[in-house]
Amino acid sequence: MSDRRTALLTAAVQEIARTGTRGLRVEEVAKRANVSPALIYHHFGDRSTLLQSALEHVGDQADAYTSHNEGTGREVLLAVLVDEIQDDDAVRTNSTAWGELRDSSIFDVTLRPTIESLTARWVDDIAELIRTGQDDGSIDPSIMPHEMGMCLSAIVEGFSARWLTGILTTDQARNHLAAAVSLLVPATPGS
Repeated sequence: MSDRRTALLTAAVQEIARTGTRGLRVEEVAKRANVSPALIYHHFGDRSTLLQSALEHVGDQADAYTSHNEGTGREVLLAVLVDEIQDDDAVRTNSTAWGELRDSSIFDVTLRPTIESLTARWVDDIAELIRTGQDDGSIDPSIMPHEMGMCLSAIVEGFSARWLTGILTTDQARNHLAAAVSLLVPATPGS
């Protein structure tokens, strides 16, 4: 992806996090990116495509800040999930935009395929971490990876919403999330 397109998507995500999708104005995205609105339309065609592209950008950004590969499968799983909640402005912005776009897809059917695809990718990634943990003996082999991936992704979204609204502090949300993962994916004896 070009640097310009990335900058435009970053500006769009920041505006979505600031105003929500209903308040999003292409002119404000352009102003934030220090470009003309025509350039936004040139790259994305219309507001709907901009929202879908911003959603994909949010997914790519989350992949970057939740990437881990040190430890057992269970340890990596826990680290990846807990890192969805961080005291970092970029993570908070990204999480806010994800939640807003996900919720907007209830009413905006054009967002649903992208939400469905990104959620499926996230669930598959979690399931793969569970299978890795099962292979290395750190996760019980009776856990169904895909089903647990679906449950864990939903739990992360719930704690993230409570964190973003200030119901939970960052530390509380991370600790509660870690406790939930520990209950659902307990360490196997000897791991």
